[in-house]
Amino acid sequence: MYPQVAIEAAAQSDVGRRRSHNEDSFAALPCLGLFMVADGLGGNTAGEVASRMAIEVVKSCFEEEGDLEDTWPSLRRTPRDRDEVRLVLSVRRANRAIYEASQRQEEMRGMATTFAGVLLGLGMAYIAHVGDSRVYRMRGGKLERLTRDHTLLEELLYDGDGVREAVEALSDRANAVTRALGCDENVEIESRVEPTAPGDIFLVCSDGLWGPVPEGRIAGVLGSHRDLSLAASLLVDLANEHGGPDNVTCVLARLGER
Repeated sequence: MYPQVAIEAAAQSDVGRRRSHNEDSFAALPCLGLFMVADGLGGNTAGEVASRMAIEVVKSCFEEEGDLEDTWPSLRRTPRDRDEVRLVLSVRRANRAIYEASQRQEEMRGMATTFAGVLLGLGMAYIAHVGDSRVYRMRGGKLERLTRDHTLLEELLYDGDGVREAVEALSDRANAVTRALGCDENVEIESRVEPTAPGDIFLVCSDGLWGPVPEGRIAGVLGSHRDLSLAASLLVDLANEHGGPDNVTCVLARLGER
């Protein structure tokens, strides 16, 4: 899709040390400039089905010909760019597909998934996410988070209600996801557009990485290892060394010269 942009990529996923199966799904598609992670919810195998559907539906939207705006003619806000529109609408289509599948099949009832994705174009990165999977950018040795978690704690803090202590006291509930793909027929998708520079590294990951591993350690790995495959493997190892409490997935993409 973006032949002018040279992109190196690598990805790694692991079940972790406390889960019986991996409900994360991902895709690293340099040929499309598209990088995604989905973390399934719902227990049993339903979460795995939801996360896989999210990745496959979004991928298919970028592989198919035609304009998604014909299928989804309305947006709640005015988009800044056509590529941002396509990314947001593809995630919306994934939400609808997961929701409808869960309504048709009793064993899949209630399945859902988080989603985080970045589309790398010429000079711009288009980001869309739902839930608590994250997108980071490493630039000039500094790691910056580009997404805001859709969790009880972070949304209350974002609202500025001054209730941090009260919410943190809820412990387990504080990190509860407040939105995900497949929960309802419609979902609010958060998106943003960021200018890019040669050498930028984008990390898309599930909470199995950023939860147990401090951001400083993540930045240290990305800053010390130019080989992205090695860096991805080391990040997964770090998550497991910190207890491996959840499935862990990371997708890395580095922009080269035009």
